[in-house]
Amino acid sequence: MTEVLPTLKKLERRQQDMVLTYEDETEYTVSYDDLRFACPCAKCSPMRNEDDSSRSLRRQVEALPAEKPTVRTVGKYALAFEWIQGCSSGIYRFERIYDLANRRDPDRGKPYVHGAW
Repeated sequence: MTEVLPTLKKLERRQQDMVLTYEDETEYTVSYDDLRFACPCAKCSPMRNEDDSSRSLRRQVEALPAEKPTVRTVGKYALAFEWIQGCSSGIYRFERIYDLANRRDPDRGKPYVHGAW
């Protein structure tokens, strides 16, 4: 059975994190470090496949200065975050953001292979 994804109603950007409010009034906080670490782009995603490269990516993300990204919608299915420093290539599907909000693996345990999970 497929989980029904609630509609994101509000995204409040704070200095270190963002607060997501969904149509059912649930609220979640996602840190920008976690968001950046979960970047779905072709450069960042493969780095999460191996323990050593995953730890290296986490250290790189945490070494970046705290900043509030700009956010834009991508169609009706995703958001893109733009940072002054670091990777801004990822397109975050709403399902991915919801998984992050619920502290679930947004890659769903699958390794990144040639542009897709």
